[in-house]
Amino acid sequence: MRTLGTLSRTTKKGLTSVWHFVEAPDGFYAFGGCHRPLVKRFASVDELRALYRSYISYGYAPMTQQLELPLVA
Repeated sequence: MRTLGTLSRTTKKGLTSVWHFVEAPDGFYAFGGCHRPLVKRFASVDELRALYRSYISYGYAPMTQQLELPLVA
């Protein structure tokens, strides 16, 4: 499985909703949420990209992985 992107957003109730967009051998998936885990499967990367763009329009923002903690002087 290869991660293509991750989006995050704080909801009106203060919860954090995180969605992961991945490529797997049998298709493309988006999974996440903030209440109960949800999974959405797509046959093409174009369908997955459309969902990604839709979530961006709802206020989600890309997450970057922090590989190292910065040192504070």
